Amino acid sequence: MSSGKGETARTRAITSTLTARLSPTVPSASQTYQPLVKSALRQRLIHNIFAFSIAFTLVANFLFGGEDDTSSFIRLLQPRTWAMGCLKWAVCVLPVVALRKVYLTSAATPATSPTKILTSAIAKPSTRRCLAVYMSCAMMLTVLTLSTLTSEEREHLRLNVFVKSRKHPYYLNGRLLFLILAQLWLAASFVLRNIMLDRFVFKWTKSSNSTELPYTPSTLPKLILTMFLFTTFSSMVYSVAFGLSRILVLPLLLKLPVVSILVRPFAVHFAKGPWTLSLPISHWPLLVRSFTMGLTTLMNWEFAESLFDAYVPQPIKVASLTADPNVTIVSGITSEDTVFAHFAYSELVELASDESREGSTRRTTLFGDQKYSPSLWNVLARQSLLRLGQDYQTFLRRGVPITPVTVAPAAPPKPKDPPSTPLIRTAIFKAPQRSPLSSMLDSVASDSKLSKAAEAVTDGVEERATQMHIPELFRSVAPSSVVAPTAVATPPSPTPTMISGLIVQLKARSGVLVADRCPVWMKETAIRWNEWFYRERLNKVVETCLPNRELDALMIEALSHFVCASLSEDRYGVVQRDIPRILEAFLSFLSAIEEYQVEVNAKYIPPTPEELSQGDTKVLEAKETIRVEVARAGEALSVVSDALKMGVSNISRTFGDKLVAFKFPPRTARKLQSFVDYT
Repeated sequence: MSSGKGETARTRAITSTLTARLSPTVPSASQTYQPLVKSALRQRLIHNIFAFSIAFTLVANFLFGGEDDTSSFIRLLQPRTWAMGCLKWAVCVLPVVALRKVYLTSAATPATSPTKILTSAIAKPSTRRCLAVYMSCAMMLTVLTLSTLTSEEREHLRLNVFVKSRKHPYYLNGRLLFLILAQLWLAASFVLRNIMLDRFVFKWTKSSNSTELPYTPSTLPKLILTMFLFTTFSSMVYSVAFGLSRILVLPLLLKLPVVSILVRPFAVHFAKGPWTLSLPISHWPLLVRSFTMGLTTLMNWEFAESLFDAYVPQPIKVASLTADPNVTIVSGITSEDTVFAHFAYSELVELASDESREGSTRRTTLFGDQKYSPSLWNVLARQSLLRLGQDYQTFLRRGVPITPVTVAPAAPPKPKDPPSTPLIRTAIFKAPQRSPLSSMLDSVASDSKLSKAAEAVTDGVEERATQMHIPELFRSVAPSSVVAPTAVATPPSPTPTMISGLIVQLKARSGVLVADRCPVWMKETAIRWNEWFYRERLNKVVETCLPNRELDALMIEALSHFVCASLSEDRYGVVQRDIPRILEAFLSFLSAIEEYQVEVNAKYIPPTPEELSQGDTKVLEAKETIRVEVARAGEALSVVSDALKMGVSNISRTFGDKLVAFKFPPRTARKLQSFVDYT
């Protein structure tokens, strides 16, 4: 349209406010669920673990910290006693609890024997750090305890740094050295005990009462008795090791060229004088002092770590604190950390089995969710079946991890040669005519045409002789130009070095020498120790097949309860679409566990009447050991198998004949029919 001024007016379309809005996805666990769980764990750490452990340290310091003749009542009222107890807790217990918090893991050590457990632990850098922390705490606590002694007490116990000698003022005091090394030895022994107990692994517990003490008046003496026996045994072993080191190691160090220069001014007097393994008994007050300090330290550590083991794995309810509890709890199960997944599934099981009106309303809202894409139930079912399928594949592989297939990178294509003009390498000029004399000389040369023709004839004759099987006598007359076949080059076998050979011979000879000189009872003890240390435990083998069995049981229980509740609470049938997949996953897993259970049970053969009548203790002990291991392996398998049986039974009992409407594979249908007939 043109106006009178010659300008053109353009029309614009009216912009629409209608836009395509995508449905939001379920938020990640790090945004909604994990911060709440961490806050709850922080409260438990402060109000339960720290509070009870510092109370235990104060009581232990009150009972064992008095060195003078002051009465217990007066020592209880002294601020020095309380301040020293708090300082000991901060130096000795607090770093250990922080260490447990930092290195807590959900992955159990895949080891089936003590030697594999110890080897895998030594290979971890965290083990060395833990050993350093424990030994540092023991050393600082020893220094703190010695610093509180008065000069008279130090003189009475003779715990000075150097001996009183004008001639040798820098000789170390053997009593003080014995005391310090004893505390370091006990710290290393406690770390070894934690390694064998696999204590840095998250262990699930179904106890939900976080207000109860982990130790009651009836169970607390068990902790004290355990630490008393452990400290006694470790102190005895340390005394023997200390004596052997003075008898064997110290003289060897004093003979080394460089080491002797450093050791002799401080420790040469240790090699003088008589020494027997019973010598520490003559220093009984020192042994009592060392034992008391070590027992107090180990009891503080054991009580604090027992509090950690008791309070941290308890279920946590945090979904009800948010505006949308269903979204929070579903986002929690998507966490890649199985520790947070444990807490989320434990709360999910409580929601699935809640028979109150509030629980029914929450489940109905969960089933009918249309706000998120994918919906809450789809995320829940997919994540649970995915985790269950991964653990099922791990069980079929018997715990063996998947080896990644390394694909060799393809070789880069060779660049094409640029086009070039071919070179003419023959003569382009006419050859000059040669004289008759030069032609005659060339004909008798070694590379002339006549010589080449003679060589060709000789090769032909030899080839025909070979084909006609002419005897070697006749063939040897003619000169042969065939080159003899070369021998196949074999790679040289690696020759052992002189040092490795000497080590092998030394081990063999020392083993034979020790076996010949040792008494029979010592040989039998060494054989039993070697068998105990290297033998694989059947129950540990089964546990490596099901590393997440507690989490699997929680997932199975939650899914089965949700499926049962969906019969009356699922308005849109979103759960019914997943029932065939859920039952197929349950029954496949159950069939695999039952087959493996039969295989494990077959490993135990009861003793025959002849063996019982003969009374062979070795045979009976071996079979009893296998029986115990088979029973423990059955307990590990029953964690998942019992949950699967209970879940399938509840679903078949709830749906009954309505299961006919679903389609199952033949094997799954036959297995399911047995549950339907039983219920």
